[in-house]
Amino acid sequence: MRTAIFTLAATQLASVVFAAACPYEHLKRTGLLSPEDEAKFDAVKRDPAAADALFHAHQLDRREASSESTKLAGPMSKDGILDLPLGGGLLGGILQPLSGVLSKLDVPTPQPQGLMEIPGDDPNHQFKSPGPTDIRGICPTLNALANHGYIDRSGITTFAEAANAVQTGYGFGYGLSVFLSALGLMAGGDLVTGKYSIGGADARVPNTIGPALGLDSHGVFEIDGSITRQDVNFGNNANFLLQRWEEYVNISKKHGGLFGADTQAEDNGFRYDNSKATNPEFFAGVIWFAVSHAERVFVYEGLPNGTNPTVADYDNVAPFFLNETFPEDWFRRPEPFSLPSAFIEAIDLALENPRLPGQNEGLENFVPLQLDISSQTPAQFGCFLISNIFDVAPKQLSNAVLGNIDLYTGFLKGMVAPFFVDDGYFNCDLSHFTEPSAQAGVSDGSASSSGSPIDGAYPGIGVIEPDSQPS
Repeated sequence: MRTAIFTLAATQLASVVFAAACPYEHLKRTGLLSPEDEAKFDAVKRDPAAADALFHAHQLDRREASSESTKLAGPMSKDGILDLPLGGGLLGGILQPLSGVLSKLDVPTPQPQGLMEIPGDDPNHQFKSPGPTDIRGICPTLNALANHGYIDRSGITTFAEAANAVQTGYGFGYGLSVFLSALGLMAGGDLVTGKYSIGGADARVPNTIGPALGLDSHGVFEIDGSITRQDVNFGNNANFLLQRWEEYVNISKKHGGLFGADTQAEDNGFRYDNSKATNPEFFAGVIWFAVSHAERVFVYEGLPNGTNPTVADYDNVAPFFLNETFPEDWFRRPEPFSLPSAFIEAIDLALENPRLPGQNEGLENFVPLQLDISSQTPAQFGCFLISNIFDVAPKQLSNAVLGNIDLYTGFLKGMVAPFFVDDGYFNCDLSHFTEPSAQAGVSDGSASSSGSPIDGAYPGIGVIEPDSQPS
């Protein structure tokens, strides 16, 4: 607001000051001017000649801003040189194409934002139950996007398609949507083609440079102690677990029937404690910390009706989990949910009911990680996560990453890092990325859901019987 006000052409302002009642006095009284702006306006009021200097300074600022918008942004090397070995980077806030082996990879683009009914009466995005060859996975919101055709109804999507769909369907910001889809691609997809499965491994996704195990591969988006899926140690980790949903709802009833931060913090602690006590292979590392809290933030930031965006109640949340569909008369967020906001809220949620990162080496033998996340700011944690992303990835990916480190690093630098450098919030130094170590992540297989709990009927399709995992 202050910037918009101050950018009035100074010559016009000078004439207004002396020819009529100046809005300056009103702006000053209402506190809309900074002390610096007040001084500048006072100078113009005392001496009309100062308007010329003010006008020229404004023109210079505009030229500098225009120059910045046409400057390619990305990570810098230690020598201060733009480091985009495979292209990409942000130009005017938009990702640029990649080159070389990744030149055919479609790049996400910013989508229109703002309050909008989803799906509304759009004939291309009405709900359809998944067919016999369509796959679904661990993420109800992605399953809903597939059931409504915002991503391919087969459940095989791409880096660009998924990032664009998350913007359109849920009103998430461009940077956050790209970040999430990039993690999905690196975690379980084929980097060269940009394809990945929202469920388990599928023959429709090539294995060009390594196993494309899908989003259900354990250790990235699929973690121990998740909201409605059981730990992979106990069997299928993709199917909806009715028992967990009912426990989740019961906790929400203690908090006014809302699935807000208080419910999420309590349920996350409950799930952590249960897995730690019952799963001899329970693993809660850096990725667990990020995903377990972020997925819960997305419930109360992404699922409320945009006409009442602070109310994450049963009527708005349940259709996504039980029917994997958008509620009737549902509107997406009126304002985009940004990448910095996601990190800020995830850290805040973690501090509300903290648990130690670490892992079980057998029951009753929990080994804490030497990592004090609580001492880091959200920006510091974001920088730590990105610079160490390869080292905290699951072991099943480490061979592919090590064998194609230049490819993965080029993708990360071109598509993800630009949102974390010189952005005004994170401002990370990403001149170096840690390579996978022998201790990187965990190793397990993946599976797709055997169906979906469509229409709340619980016919046994996509639903695990209660008591599969001790709770």
